[in-house]
Amino acid sequence: MPIVACSLLLNTSTEQCATDGDCAHYGSAFKCFSRTCQADTPDSAPDVQPDATPPDPVWGCLGNVVTPTPKKQKVHVTVPLIELITKFPVTDVSVKVCAKIDVNCATPLQSTVPSAQGVIAIDIDAGFDGYVLIEPNLPDAGCKVDSGQDAATCYYPLIAPSLVFFNPPLTDDTTYITVIMLSPDTLATLAKANGDTVDPTLGAVFMEAVDCSFHAAKDVAVSLDSTTMLTRGFYFTGSIPSLTASATDLTGYAGFINTPTGARTVTGVLKPSQKFIGKTSVFARPGHISYTTLAPSQP
Repeated sequence: MPIVACSLLLNTSTEQCATDGDCAHYGSAFKCFSRTCQADTPDSAPDVQPDATPPDPVWGCLGNVVTPTPKKQKVHVTVPLIELITKFPVTDVSVKVCAKIDVNCATPLQSTVPSAQGVIAIDIDAGFDGYVLIEPNLPDAGCKVDSGQDAATCYYPLIAPSLVFFNPPLTDDTTYITVIMLSPDTLATLAKANGDTVDPTLGAVFMEAVDCSFHAAKDVAVSLDSTTMLTRGFYFTGSIPSLTASATDLTGYAGFINTPTGARTVTGVLKPSQKFIGKTSVFARPGHISYTTLAPSQP
Protein backbone atom coordinates (compact mmCIF):
# COMPACT_ATOMS: atom_id res chain seq x y z
CA MET A 1 0.00 0.00 0.00
CA PRO A 2 1.46 3.36 -0.95
CA ILE A 3 2.45 5.71 1.85
CA VAL A 4 0.36 8.89 1.85
CA ALA A 5 1.87 12.13 3.21
CA CYS A 6 0.16 13.37 6.36
CA SER A 7 -0.56 16.72 4.78
CA LEU A 8 -2.92 14.97 2.37
CA LEU A 9 -5.07 13.83 5.26
CA LEU A 10 -5.73 17.39 6.42
CA ASN A 11 -7.63 20.25 4.97
CA THR A 12 -4.77 22.59 3.98
CA SER A 13 -6.87 25.47 2.73
CA THR A 14 -5.80 28.95 3.80
CA GLU A 15 -8.75 29.21 6.18
CA GLN A 16 -8.03 25.94 7.99
CA CYS A 17 -7.75 27.61 11.44
CA ALA A 18 -7.62 30.90 13.24
CA THR A 19 -6.84 29.62 16.75
CA ASP A 20 -5.39 26.47 18.28
CA GLY A 21 -8.93 25.48 19.20
CA ASP A 22 -9.85 25.10 15.54
CA CYS A 23 -7.30 22.26 15.31
CA ALA A 24 -8.55 20.30 18.34
CA HIS A 25 -10.45 17.74 16.24
CA TYR A 26 -7.12 16.66 14.69
CA GLY A 27 -5.69 15.81 18.09
CA SER A 28 -4.12 17.57 21.06
CA ALA A 29 -0.71 17.74 19.39
CA PHE A 30 -1.97 20.02 16.61
CA LYS A 31 -1.70 23.80 16.83
CA CYS A 32 -2.54 26.64 14.47
CA PHE A 33 0.55 27.85 12.60
CA SER A 34 0.10 30.32 9.71
CA ARG A 35 -3.64 29.42 9.47
CA THR A 36 -2.93 25.71 9.04
CA CYS A 37 -3.12 22.92 11.62
CA GLN A 38 0.30 21.39 12.24
CA ALA A 39 1.69 18.97 14.75
CA ASP A 40 3.51 20.88 17.51
CA THR A 41 6.78 18.94 17.32
CA PRO A 42 10.32 20.09 18.09
CA ASP A 43 10.87 20.43 14.31
CA SER A 44 8.03 22.95 14.00
CA ALA A 45 8.84 24.88 17.16
CA PRO A 46 10.40 28.33 16.82
CA ASP A 47 14.18 28.28 16.42
CA VAL A 48 15.56 29.47 19.78
CA GLN A 49 19.28 30.16 19.94
CA PRO A 50 21.07 29.44 23.22
CA ASP A 51 22.26 32.44 25.21
CA ALA A 52 25.68 33.68 24.13
CA THR A 53 28.55 33.04 26.50
CA PRO A 54 29.00 36.18 28.62
CA PRO A 55 32.22 38.06 27.88
CA ASP A 56 35.23 37.62 30.14
CA PRO A 57 35.05 40.60 32.56
CA VAL A 58 38.83 40.63 32.98
CA TRP A 59 40.23 40.68 29.43
CA GLY A 60 37.20 40.04 27.20
CA CYS A 61 37.22 43.61 25.89
CA LEU A 62 40.69 43.38 24.32
CA GLY A 63 40.57 44.14 20.61
CA ASN A 64 37.14 45.73 20.90
CA VAL A 65 37.53 48.57 23.39
CA VAL A 66 34.85 51.25 23.14
CA THR A 67 35.10 54.55 25.02
CA PRO A 68 31.74 55.37 26.66
CA THR A 69 29.86 58.46 25.56
CA PRO A 70 30.01 61.18 28.24
CA LYS A 71 26.88 61.28 30.39
CA LYS A 72 27.33 64.94 31.32
CA GLN A 73 29.39 67.98 30.37
CA LYS A 74 31.19 68.17 33.73
CA VAL A 75 32.40 65.23 35.82
CA HIS A 76 33.28 65.17 39.51
CA VAL A 77 36.59 63.42 40.18
CA THR A 78 38.19 62.43 43.48
CA VAL A 79 41.85 61.39 43.65
CA PRO A 80 43.19 59.82 46.88
CA LEU A 81 46.83 60.56 47.76
CA ILE A 82 48.95 58.44 50.12
CA GLU A 83 52.66 58.35 50.93
CA LEU A 84 54.41 55.11 49.97
CA ILE A 85 56.32 54.36 53.19
CA THR A 86 54.01 55.63 55.93
CA LYS A 87 50.74 55.01 54.05
CA PHE A 88 49.52 58.28 55.55
CA PRO A 89 47.26 60.60 53.52
CA VAL A 90 49.15 63.36 51.71
CA THR A 91 47.71 66.74 52.63
CA ASP A 92 50.52 69.32 52.68
CA VAL A 93 50.46 69.98 48.94
CA SER A 94 48.90 72.43 46.51
CA VAL A 95 46.88 71.22 43.52
CA LYS A 96 46.41 72.85 40.13
CA VAL A 97 44.35 71.69 37.15
CA CYS A 98 46.24 72.44 33.94
CA ALA A 99 45.51 72.40 30.21
CA LYS A 100 47.38 69.90 28.06
CA ILE A 101 49.20 72.60 26.10
CA ASP A 102 50.20 74.49 29.27
CA VAL A 103 53.21 72.26 30.05
CA ASN A 104 54.41 74.55 32.85
CA CYS A 105 50.90 75.19 34.19
CA ALA A 106 51.52 78.92 33.95
CA THR A 107 47.76 79.55 33.76
CA PRO A 108 45.95 76.95 35.93
CA LEU A 109 42.32 76.25 35.13
CA GLN A 110 41.61 75.88 38.86
CA SER A 111 43.46 75.45 42.16
CA THR A 112 42.62 73.51 45.30
CA VAL A 113 44.07 71.49 48.20
CA PRO A 114 43.40 67.92 49.38
CA SER A 115 40.99 67.19 52.21
CA ALA A 116 42.21 66.15 55.66
CA GLN A 117 41.91 62.57 54.35
CA GLY A 118 44.28 63.31 51.47
CA VAL A 119 41.61 63.36 48.75
CA ILE A 120 41.59 65.81 45.86
CA ALA A 121 38.09 66.75 44.64
CA ILE A 122 37.69 68.61 41.34
CA ASP A 123 35.08 69.22 38.65
CA ILE A 124 36.44 69.06 35.10
CA ASP A 125 35.09 68.81 31.55
CA ALA A 126 34.13 65.29 30.46
CA GLY A 127 36.95 63.91 28.33
CA PHE A 128 39.47 66.34 29.90
CA ASP A 129 42.92 65.67 28.38
CA GLY A 130 45.04 67.92 30.59
CA TYR A 131 46.66 67.04 33.88
CA VAL A 132 46.70 67.78 37.60
CA LEU A 133 49.88 69.28 39.08
CA ILE A 134 50.63 68.40 42.72
CA GLU A 135 53.39 70.35 44.44
CA PRO A 136 54.65 70.23 48.06
CA ASN A 137 53.91 73.32 50.08
CA LEU A 138 56.80 75.58 51.15
CA PRO A 139 58.34 75.09 53.59
CA ASP A 140 57.47 71.40 53.57
CA ALA A 141 59.84 69.63 55.92
CA GLY A 142 62.60 72.04 56.86
CA CYS A 143 66.15 70.77 56.48
CA LYS A 144 67.49 67.25 56.24
CA VAL A 145 68.83 65.99 59.53
CA ASP A 146 72.52 66.89 60.06
CA SER A 147 72.57 68.96 56.88
CA GLY A 148 74.18 71.89 58.66
CA GLN A 149 71.71 74.26 57.01
CA ASP A 150 69.63 76.91 58.73
CA ALA A 151 66.29 75.25 59.45
CA ALA A 152 64.54 78.61 59.18
CA THR A 153 65.54 79.15 55.57
CA CYS A 154 66.23 75.82 53.91
CA TYR A 155 63.67 73.66 52.16
CA TYR A 156 63.58 69.91 51.85
CA PRO A 157 60.48 68.34 50.25
CA LEU A 158 58.75 65.36 51.79
CA ILE A 159 56.93 64.69 48.52
CA ALA A 160 58.26 64.77 44.97
CA PRO A 161 56.25 67.16 42.74
CA SER A 162 53.89 65.15 40.56
CA LEU A 163 51.54 65.24 37.57
CA VAL A 164 48.38 63.13 37.26
CA PHE A 165 46.98 62.22 33.82
CA PHE A 166 43.50 60.71 33.46
CA ASN A 167 43.26 57.62 31.24
CA PRO A 168 40.90 56.65 29.71
CA PRO A 169 39.19 60.05 29.36
CA LEU A 170 36.65 60.47 32.16
CA THR A 171 33.02 60.33 31.04
CA ASP A 172 31.25 60.20 34.43
CA ASP A 173 31.80 60.99 38.10
CA THR A 174 34.51 58.72 39.46
CA THR A 175 37.13 58.03 42.11
CA TYR A 176 40.43 57.75 40.25
CA ILE A 177 43.34 55.49 41.14
CA THR A 178 45.06 56.01 44.49
CA VAL A 179 48.20 58.02 43.76
CA ILE A 180 51.11 56.59 45.76
CA MET A 181 53.44 59.52 46.30
CA LEU A 182 57.16 59.28 47.04
CA SER A 183 59.72 61.49 48.68
CA PRO A 184 62.94 62.35 46.84
CA ASP A 185 64.77 60.13 49.34
CA THR A 186 62.59 57.15 48.45
CA LEU A 187 63.24 57.71 44.74
CA ALA A 188 66.96 57.87 45.47
CA THR A 189 66.76 54.60 47.42
CA LEU A 190 64.96 52.92 44.53
CA ALA A 191 67.68 54.01 42.11
CA LYS A 192 70.45 53.07 44.55
CA ALA A 193 69.14 49.50 44.69
CA ASN A 194 70.42 49.14 41.14
CA GLY A 195 73.63 51.06 41.76
CA ASP A 196 72.25 54.22 40.13
CA THR A 197 71.30 57.73 41.19
CA VAL A 198 68.31 59.91 40.37
CA ASP A 199 69.13 62.41 37.64
CA PRO A 200 67.24 65.67 38.45
CA THR A 201 67.18 66.57 34.73
CA LEU A 202 65.08 63.46 33.97
CA GLY A 203 61.54 62.46 34.91
CA ALA A 204 59.65 59.43 36.21
CA VAL A 205 56.45 57.70 35.05
CA PHE A 206 54.29 55.65 37.43
CA MET A 207 51.08 53.82 36.57
CA GLU A 208 48.43 51.36 37.69
CA ALA A 209 47.55 48.67 35.13
CA VAL A 210 43.83 47.85 35.10
CA ASP A 211 41.67 45.26 33.31
CA CYS A 212 38.41 45.57 31.36
CA SER A 213 36.46 46.06 34.61
CA PHE A 214 38.93 48.76 35.74
CA HIS A 215 40.29 46.57 38.51
CA ALA A 216 44.02 46.39 39.29
CA ALA A 217 45.55 43.88 36.87
CA LYS A 218 48.33 41.37 37.48
CA ASP A 219 50.70 39.80 34.90
CA VAL A 220 51.01 43.01 32.89
CA ALA A 221 54.41 43.92 31.43
CA VAL A 222 54.97 47.57 30.51
CA SER A 223 57.41 49.33 28.21
CA LEU A 224 58.37 52.93 27.51
CA ASP A 225 58.78 54.44 24.05
CA SER A 226 62.11 56.10 24.91
CA THR A 227 64.74 55.46 27.58
CA THR A 228 68.19 56.60 28.67
CA MET A 229 71.12 54.61 30.04
CA LEU A 230 69.84 55.51 33.52
CA THR A 231 66.19 54.55 32.95
CA ARG A 232 65.03 51.69 35.18
CA GLY A 233 61.67 49.95 35.18
CA PHE A 234 60.06 48.47 38.28
CA TYR A 235 56.93 46.64 39.46
CA PHE A 236 55.40 46.66 42.90
CA THR A 237 55.69 43.46 44.92
CA GLY A 238 53.06 43.96 47.58
CA SER A 239 53.64 47.55 48.65
CA ILE A 240 57.32 47.81 47.75
CA PRO A 241 58.80 48.64 44.31
CA SER A 242 60.98 45.85 42.92
CA LEU A 243 63.58 46.22 40.18
CA THR A 244 63.71 42.44 39.63
CA ALA A 245 60.01 41.68 39.07
CA SER A 246 58.97 41.22 35.43
CA ALA A 247 55.24 42.00 35.58
CA THR A 248 52.61 43.53 37.84
CA ASP A 249 51.24 41.74 40.87
CA LEU A 250 47.72 42.14 42.26
CA THR A 251 48.35 45.83 42.99
CA GLY A 252 48.83 46.57 39.27
CA TYR A 253 51.49 49.19 40.02
CA ALA A 254 54.57 49.71 37.84
CA GLY A 255 56.79 52.52 36.64
CA PHE A 256 60.05 53.94 35.37
CA ILE A 257 62.61 56.28 36.93
CA ASN A 258 65.10 58.50 35.10
CA THR A 259 62.93 58.77 31.99
CA PRO A 260 63.51 61.19 29.13
CA THR A 261 61.41 64.33 29.51
CA GLY A 262 58.65 65.41 27.15
CA ALA A 263 55.78 63.33 25.75
CA ARG A 264 56.15 59.66 26.69
CA THR A 265 54.06 56.65 25.64
CA VAL A 266 53.62 53.57 27.83
CA THR A 267 52.48 50.24 26.34
CA GLY A 268 51.22 47.20 28.24
CA VAL A 269 50.99 43.53 27.25
CA LEU A 270 49.86 40.38 29.00
CA LYS A 271 52.69 38.15 30.10
CA PRO A 272 53.63 35.58 28.86
CA SER A 273 51.30 35.74 25.82
CA GLN A 274 52.45 39.28 24.87
CA LYS A 275 48.87 40.10 23.92
CA PHE A 276 48.39 43.86 23.55
CA ILE A 277 46.41 45.47 26.38
CA GLY A 278 46.70 49.19 25.80
CA LYS A 279 48.85 52.27 25.64
CA THR A 280 48.68 55.81 26.95
CA SER A 281 50.71 59.00 26.82
CA VAL A 282 51.89 61.36 29.54
CA PHE A 283 54.23 64.33 29.82
CA ALA A 284 57.43 63.76 31.80
CA ARG A 285 58.93 66.80 33.50
CA PRO A 286 62.41 67.08 35.08
CA GLY A 287 62.34 66.14 38.77
CA HIS A 288 58.63 65.22 38.67
CA ILE A 289 56.68 61.96 38.78
CA SER A 290 53.95 61.53 36.15
CA TYR A 291 51.08 59.25 37.17
CA THR A 292 48.50 57.59 34.93
CA THR A 293 46.40 54.47 34.40
CA LEU A 294 47.29 51.85 31.81
CA ALA A 295 43.86 50.65 30.67
CA PRO A 296 42.70 48.48 27.74
CA SER A 297 42.65 50.48 24.49
CA GLN A 298 42.66 49.95 20.75
CA PRO A 299 46.11 49.36 19.19
